[in-house]
Amino acid sequence: MRIPTRRLPFRWSFFEGGLILLALSVAGCTRTQSADQALAKAYEATGGKREDVAKVAGTVTIDGQPPGDTGPMRTIVILYDPQKPDASRKAPLYAVCDEEGHFEFTTYGRGDGVPPGSYVALFAQLRMSSWGEMGYNPPDAFKNEYNDPDKNEKMPEFKVDIALPGKTDYQFDLKIAGKEAASPGPHAVTKLK
Repeated sequence: MRIPTRRLPFRWSFFEGGLILLALSVAGCTRTQSADQALAKAYEATGGKREDVAKVAGTVTIDGQPPGDTGPMRTIVILYDPQKPDASRKAPLYAVCDEEGHFEFTTYGRGDGVPPGSYVALFAQLRMSSWGEMGYNPPDAFKNEYNDPDKNEKMPEFKVDIALPGKTDYQFDLKIAGKEAASPGPHAVTKLK
């Protein structure tokens, strides 16, 4: 049995195909520049300004191992600003780890970082929201062990001072095995929207 095939009404030469790919890649670069220009104009129009950002990236391991495939659960790194606790509660800075535990923070463009400052690193493993919703929901698979800024602020390994140009080799190893689930503290980050 012969399977019918569709033919295009025209033929592309190697040269024409190359030109089209070049044109598309140039258009992509132009679009990116236009987006940056549009963002700058929007800040200018509202009287705001684009803040400097410093790179923040690294790796999270759990009992010495990368998170791996956790199904609908996601390992999340949160930067909590103790100088602005209300702002951190409304919209904390967070990055989602991949299966290898790698994370990078983004403010304006992929992996560009966050505003410099002193933060407390928090960690949670939360369930990704279902279709049509945004965010991450409890329960925390890390048993609320690392999602409380009041608790993590007392541990020097979770105090993160970020200065320009930033750092991309942060390493956090979370000890979860053998821990019992705890109730979240009053400032703990238990979900993200």
